[in-house]
Amino acid sequence: MKFRLIYDGPLQSTQRDPQNGQRDRLIDHKHAIRRAFHEQLKHLWSEKKELRNWSVYAGGWPNLPHQSEKEQVSITEALASQNVLNDYRFVPLVTEYSNLHCELDILFMRRDPPGSLLSAGDLDNRIKTLIDALRMPANALELEGMSPQEGEDPFFCLMEDDNQVTGLKVDTDTLLGGGDPRRVQLVVTVNVKPYYLTIGNSHIG
Repeated sequence: MKFRLIYDGPLQSTQRDPQNGQRDRLIDHKHAIRRAFHEQLKHLWSEKKELRNWSVYAGGWPNLPHQSEKEQVSITEALASQNVLNDYRFVPLVTEYSNLHCELDILFMRRDPPGSLLSAGDLDNRIKTLIDALRMPANALELEGMSPQEGEDPFFCLMEDDNQVTGLKVDTDTLLGGGDPRRVQLVVTVNVKPYYLTIGNSHIG
């Protein structure tokens, strides 16, 4: 399954991961980007029939209320029941359960002249911020002080963990025009693939 996600706005650098339970100084920034992707992924799940019609047996999901183990429920509700953090219920598309991984091909447009981002050593740190925003939060600390807004239950994200990115390509270019010098435009082409085919993921590809 291949699709594109778009982001237009500021993109700060992740200098290092927080240590010993420290609060990530960029959690608000990352979640704002995550919210931008949520809207697009929510639309993807509603428009793609292979996602919209994806169902599973309720018996395999311990946190999901059901009448019988053979009851069919939507995968969105099943995933949301398992991925609860604070008041959020997350629905990642790429999961270990489904034996899926993804490759990302990113067009990264920014105000700097071509090549300057690479020479400044800042590209990797900004891509790290992007990938953190594409995954669901790893723990409740990453949602400290936040609660779902209207239309965010469940909350859609690309993947449950960043180790599910198995390919990454980045092309940089200059973003033309004036305005905020911190602004970037990203076009993220996502290619979701099965690690190996199963009955549960054969419709993804």
